[in-house]
Amino acid sequence: MFGKEKIDVSIQKTNYAPGDTISGNVALTLKKPVKAKELSISLIGEQWITDKHSETNISFFDPEVSSSSSYRKIRIYDFKLSLDSEKEYTEGREYRFDIKIQGDIQPSPIKWYLLAKLDISSALEISKRVNITIG
Repeated sequence: MFGKEKIDVSIQKTNYAPGDTISGNVALTLKKPVKAKELSISLIGEQWITDKHSETNISFFDPEVSSSSSYRKIRIYDFKLSLDSEKEYTEGREYRFDIKIQGDIQPSPIKWYLLAKLDISSALEISKRVNITIG
């Protein structure tokens, strides 16, 4: 059912500073009208963190402490802007957006991206991710 449907996100640049506004357009490419719950764009910040684990293997002759690390991604920022509500979406419509970046965002190793999403059902969506830099 979904093969050539896609979302395009166009922005003027990919590098921003805290306090800037990200302006752009979201355009849908659809083979036929699609009933969906919502069209949205989100500004998301994710960071990888390290979890250290220690294990003690106690043996009468050779006590041993070993440690291991695991990494996990945490979402530290998620701002969602709804562009349109539940309806039947058709080809050729563009949605303009402006997202103001908070001025107090601290420079750190955060992976920032925009995520445009057409939410069709709980299991189906058409989405597009665009990486950006804030710093």
